[in-house]
Amino acid sequence: MRIFLLREGAGEGIYRLSSKEKNYLTRVLRLEINSTFTAKDRDGRFYKAFLFDGDTLALEPTDAPEETLLDSLSSYKGPFVPITAFISVLKGKKNEIEVRALTEIGVRRIVLMETEFTQAPLSSHQIERIEAIMREAVQQSGSQMPELIGPVSFSEALGMAEGRTLLLHQSALGEGPKSLSDSLSDLDGTSPVSMMIGPEGGFSDRECALACSEGAAAVLLNTNILRAETAAIYTAAAIQSFFQN
Repeated sequence: MRIFLLREGAGEGIYRLSSKEKNYLTRVLRLEINSTFTAKDRDGRFYKAFLFDGDTLALEPTDAPEETLLDSLSSYKGPFVPITAFISVLKGKKNEIEVRALTEIGVRRIVLMETEFTQAPLSSHQIERIEAIMREAVQQSGSQMPELIGPVSFSEALGMAEGRTLLLHQSALGEGPKSLSDSLSDLDGTSPVSMMIGPEGGFSDRECALACSEGAAAVLLNTNILRAETAAIYTAAAIQSFFQN
């Protein structure tokens, strides 16, 4: 189901639309004045939104969001695995591709990392762009808004990992990498999972050794060689599917 996501500062009463929000409602969704639809704030509260004019919404809290959905598209209603996706800063727009898909898949947190092989830092403009893409992905998919953190160093990221930590790496470390299913076989769908995806060229040997010394499990995907951004999307989807089947 598609739901209109309200920005921070929303609440019951009058809500002033930004220019982007106005464009989304009137040009993308082609809503007319006096249209009523479901909106949701950052805390997960639902509202019946009334398009009072081209610039203003009237919001009324509701316990029945399904009554005024923007469309009848189906949406998964069950629980999602609490996944934190640690993704290395990549070149160009690759992080935007990752973040959009990870948001739609339903990860809980996205942590941007600067690793030894990171080739270019993120600018404040790029981070703002990523946040905007996350909001657009929530509008499209009906997912919860993930928490976005970073960029942080690799060692800081390790300290933030929760539950089972999976280090996606192509080289054998210690006893050697396991398959994804073997690494998750003793967990249930409520256990937090932290997945760590390296940059172009992967993690350094030092980073791998540090992660394994902190209890991370080295994982090798049983698939073709994947780009960094593809590996993040593939892994998150595979974890969700593993526990839902």
